[in-house]
Amino acid sequence: MQYRRFGKTNWQISEISLGGSWFYGRPEYGLLPVAHGVGMVERALELGINYFDTAPLYGQGRSEKVLGHALKGVTEPYYLATKVGYFPSPYDYTRDTVWRGFEASLQRLQRDSVDLVQIHEAEQAGWDGIFGKGRTLEALLEMQEQGIVKHIGLTGSDLELMRDVLKESDAFVSVITFLKYDLLVQTAKEVLIPTATERDVAVILASPLHFGLLGSKREAWMQSGRFADLYPKLEKVEALLEDEPGDIPDLGLRYLLSDPQVSMILTGAANTTELETSTAVSDGRHLSPELIARINAIPS
Repeated sequence: MQYRRFGKTNWQISEISLGGSWFYGRPEYGLLPVAHGVGMVERALELGINYFDTAPLYGQGRSEKVLGHALKGVTEPYYLATKVGYFPSPYDYTRDTVWRGFEASLQRLQRDSVDLVQIHEAEQAGWDGIFGKGRTLEALLEMQEQGIVKHIGLTGSDLELMRDVLKESDAFVSVITFLKYDLLVQTAKEVLIPTATERDVAVILASPLHFGLLGSKREAWMQSGRFADLYPKLEKVEALLEDEPGDIPDLGLRYLLSDPQVSMILTGAANTTELETSTAVSDGRHLSPELIARINAIPS
């Protein structure tokens, strides 16, 4: 496992880390036993992962519960991140709601503090919901002052909003974006990452295989028509890479790890096989600048 500096925190973080949206099972596909999640976390630690990300939204708290149980008693150093937003519902991003939601997260995680708390999908809060008096950031800064949160982060899909939030405040040490930077889409590279880099904010990429379109869900999504606008580019990317060593998922992750501005990729692995496959790319072997340029030149 390779490690990277996590922005201005100076943490050294595994460049492949475990996101908590799938390892507990999903209501739509069937929940998994707690033992499954515990096994996932144990294997992640064995593979060198030292960062775990979850949220109250995932399974309406189940992800936090399973992760809290799995990490209880772990002595090797690791970093734990959760989020505020969505749950409990309705979520109005007022100070009291933010505090109530976070305190419930701590109970589920079975701990009295976390390393990072993030605003879950900043566009749900909006500018006023983040910066307004008695709103989200005010509550998060109070938590930081009380020592129950070490750092504050941001997540979301609205790249322009997150860029402007980072310009407005130095309180944020990290930003997660998903479906905005991968083999098929590079919008975050253009809109968000330059500001994050300038502000020394860690860049975290989630859904690095475009929600499975570049991996195990390719055929299912193409049959259902999901992400249909990307199919022509997908075929061009596959044609370009067909003679390269490694399959598309492997090359897709290596493409992102080849960017030194990326701090971490969150794997949404649902089982240890997927986890092992994802972490196997963290071996320091990156794509050549020439191949990256050819990938980036493929028109949308």
